[in-house]
Amino acid sequence: MSALRYVSRANRRRVLWAVYAATLALSAGAGCRQRMADQPYYRPLEHAEFFPDGRASRPIERGTIHRAQRLETDPIATGLTREEWERSYEYAVPPTKVDVGALNEPEKILRAVGAPRYNPLDPAAPKVYVNEFPFPIDQAALKRGQERYTVFCAVCHGPLGNGQGKIWERGYLNPTSFHTHKVDPKEVTVSNPQGLGISRGFSLWGHTVPMDRVPPGYIFEVVTKGYGGMPSYSAQIPAADRWKIVAYIRVLQMSQGGNVSPEIKKLLDAAGGKQ
Repeated sequence: MSALRYVSRANRRRVLWAVYAATLALSAGAGCRQRMADQPYYRPLEHAEFFPDGRASRPIERGTIHRAQRLETDPIATGLTREEWERSYEYAVPPTKVDVGALNEPEKILRAVGAPRYNPLDPAAPKVYVNEFPFPIDQAALKRGQERYTVFCAVCHGPLGNGQGKIWERGYLNPTSFHTHKVDPKEVTVSNPQGLGISRGFSLWGHTVPMDRVPPGYIFEVVTKGYGGMPSYSAQIPAADRWKIVAYIRVLQMSQGGNVSPEIKKLLDAAGGKQ
């Protein structure tokens, strides 16, 4: 206030009003910020009266994808056939909530998405997984698949794909062999309820399918999502490289006398995969 002593009474009044107005504006601004910062919100999975189904966490609309993501119906992203996605839209994602416990076994099989629930060796069975690679497989793709397999897969499945890699030697779970017979004279006999080289995923649904006859899309799904003791590798390996790994696994099976489908054999022969 001492500084105001040298100011005229009129000017002093103006200064005081200016200080008062500034103080009032700052107070109002702080109050506004406080109200905006503390807006009402819902915690995850909290109940909400606003929505008819009572869920505050809203499900993502069907078909929503983030920028640069491939459509789920694109085989390169999931390994599933278009027919499987059409079935999933019709049965697996109903407009109303379904009581899974009230479904009978055929209905559960019908509503499952991407599960190895149909026998791929049965020509009349619905096709869940694609039998074709989503892009041409050439020598460069097989070399890349070999490199990625060596980095990410051989530690468990072994360089020959017999499930006896270094991680297994140290007491980890026994990975599935890609072969229905021993491919190494030093290979240890391992107890396997399904049998050597039989797919565990298809066995779970009651189908006996050798690993050299499972669709490529199924192997891609297992690499993507994991199975049993095997984790998902979707974060570590891009989708295109996952497919190249699948192609190299087919090369391993062919090189050890595997009974891969004629279509896959012809494709890999053309790419120079025959050894």
